[in-house]
Amino acid sequence: MEMQALVDFVDSLTGVVRLAILAITGLGVIITLIAASSFSYVAPQVAEDYADRAENNADKAIVAAREEARARSLAEDGWGYDASTTENGSMRDASGEPAGGWGADPR
Repeated sequence: MEMQALVDFVDSLTGVVRLAILAITGLGVIITLIAASSFSYVAPQVAEDYADRAENNADKAIVAAREEARARSLAEDGWGYDASTTENGSMRDASGEPAGGWGADPR
């Protein structure tokens, strides 16, 4: 009799373990399906947003290149600013000395 009780206990224990493994596996499959479907929904939108952002950056780069070419051609004709402008926006005179202005002093 005692042996039968031990066999029944081990059998029910293995059943519980098998059920737990099945539940964990099923939960993993469900989470994987949810993640895959959400990625398939989100990824095209992210790619579209990235493409729009890249297009906007390209348009800005084209505009900046046109402005640079225009400034360069004006500088060649003597109408624009050339390399005499520094990074902080202050101007230099013909001898290369700072011309002043409110943005010239970095203090």
